Amino acid sequence: MYSRVYTLRFKSLDQAKIGVSLLSEEIGGAIAEANISSLSILIDKGATVTLIVRFDLQEELDAFVKGKIDALQRLKSAFELTEYNESTAVAVYLFDREAVSLS
Repeated sequence: MYSRVYTLRFKSLDQAKIGVSLLSEEIGGAIAEANISSLSILIDKGATVTLIVRFDLQEELDAFVKGKIDALQRLKSAFELTEYNESTAVAVYLFDREAVSLS
């Protein structure tokens, strides 16, 4: 699997919460269109948001990066992030347990 990892540090937790909402809408809404295999959006109490997007093919990753860069640029400029990093990685080991009903 090919992954793109984005780390965005906001000035406050309130800004990070708004940023997560926008990312969820923008990126989450493109799952089928971009053929995303896995999407994780994480937030911590230090106002850091980590976005991990995984694809089966390198070509799909490349198309996603080109297509969604505008959304990330708008987010960067709207919130004046204190940190912004992005990197490409290959998943070496990945485990996701399927959700099960406890009822």
